[in-house]
Order: sequence, then C-alpha cells, then structure tokens
Amino acid sequence: MSFSGETKSTLAQELIAKDCCITACLAGMLYFSPVTDEGILTFKTESKEVSDTFSALLLKIVGMETEAKRVGSAYKTEIKGENFETIRHLTVKADDDTHITKFFNCRKCDNMFFRGAFMASGFVNPPDKPGRIELSTADADLACESATALTRHFRMPKLSVRRGYQIIYYRDAESIEYFLSYIGANKAAFAIINAQMLKEKNNEVNRKKNCDIANITKSVTASSIYVDAIQHLMETGDFDKLPLELKNTAKLRAENETMTLSELAELENPPISKSQVSKRLQKIYNFYKELNPDE
Repeated sequence: MSFSGETKSTLAQELIAKDCCITACLAGMLYFSPVTDEGILTFKTESKEVSDTFSALLLKIVGMETEAKRVGSAYKTEIKGENFETIRHLTVKADDDTHITKFFNCRKCDNMFFRGAFMASGFVNPPDKPGRIELSTADADLACESATALTRHFRMPKLSVRRGYQIIYYRDAESIEYFLSYIGANKAAFAIINAQMLKEKNNEVNRKKNCDIANITKSVTASSIYVDAIQHLMETGDFDKLPLELKNTAKLRAENETMTLSELAELENPPISKSQVSKRLQKIYNFYKELNPDE
C-alpha cells in the first residue's frame, strides 16, 4: 500500500468522539467524492479500513447500510437513487450553497471535515520524495471555500486544475507537516519531519565535505605555485642565495605539498604563525620572479 494509503488507513482506525465531529468527517468524505449528473456518488479507496469507516459513519449518522465492491485493488461504494436522496443534506450537491462551515460546530469539527476530505481524495508524497500534499474535487466553489477555511489555521494553499479536477495543495514541508498533524495523521507527520531532518543533516554534511574539498583544492593549487618556484630555484642553484629562515620554510613547503599553512607553521623550529609562513613563501616567490620575470 502507498504512503497515502497507509496514512488514510491509520486515520480511519482512530476513534472520533463527538457526534458533531463524526458528522463533519462524513461530510468531508461525501463533499470530496465525485457525483455524476445522474446523482450517483462514488466513494473509492485503496484502503479497506477507510472503506469500512465510510460505511460505519453512514450507518451511524443516517442509518444507511452500504456495501463496498472490490474493483481491482480498490474498494468502491456507490450511493444512488433513494440512498442519494437520504444524504443530500450532507453532500455538496444538496443545495445551492456549499458552505462547509455549517459542519464546524466545535473546535475539532473542521479538523475532522478535512480528515474526511483527505481520506476521500487526498494524496501525500512519501517522505523520500519531494514534498506535496493535496486534495482534489471537481467543484471549483468547494475548492475555493476549502482553501479559505484552511487559512484560518495556516497559510493559503495553492490551487491548480488537473484533468478537470480542482487541486488544493501544499509543497512546503512546514505546511505539509502542519496539515497532517491538523487532521490527526501524526505518524505520517513525524515520518516527514524525520526525513526532512535527515535530508538537512545530509545536506549539511555534503556542504562541509564540498567546502573541505574546495579548501584542499585551493590549498594544493596555491601550494603548487610555491613548490614550482622552489624547485626551479633548487635546480638553478639560486636556492642557496635565500636567507636561512626562507630556506627552511621552502624545504618544508616542498616536502609537504598538501599541508595547510597552519600545519606548516607548526613544523617550523621554533613554531611560527600562519601569517609568518605566508609572508615567507611570498618572499621566496618574489625572489623567484625577480630572477625569472618572464615566467
């Protein structure tokens, strides 16, 4: 089962205490299920737990018994005819207004409404994929109203259209984590938080690694300039013209090409500062350039 399916299954198995919240959850499931022009509402899910919860809520709230059919890997429930008329007051097609806030009768009802909406039409990318969570509906008014309702708690979601459906979605990790926690999917939220923390840690390690490599490359490149100059002075006999302290530093540089200036400074006898090593190497290089101005 997909990460979305597992998240929905977990939500479906969690108890909802108050009757008003149960009604709000069922309304969310119904509002976000497609309804044909012939008045057929179809609830479809890959999770048996979600399908069973849908049937249980219908039985509890409106006394309706339904039976889901297995279609491939999904469970499909159709509500039509007299049964559809029975739930008209809980569906988006019930009347001309789509005010979902009529189901928000306590401080938890809106959470439960969007829990139902997510179980009906939601999708969330697994933690190892780019962040995205969405709800889909064929009703543009419902999409706008739902997006507005969500801004009561956090930032405005983005809206788009895909294959005739209105898509309400978030792509930033913070909003995804908040939305999952908001509808009670804490396990999924923690999984995404942990994945985000691991990703940030890996990025930090990679940045440090890249920085270290860049510094080593920079050091080796700078070192090679001085080493080439020192070797040339040795080959031409001009090396002996250097003062003793510059000779010692030159030998240390030539024998330890990959060492940093700080490490070279520690090898001096007695040890000197990094800046002193840098100044000595520059003097050696300047001496080399005076003797070889065209190189």
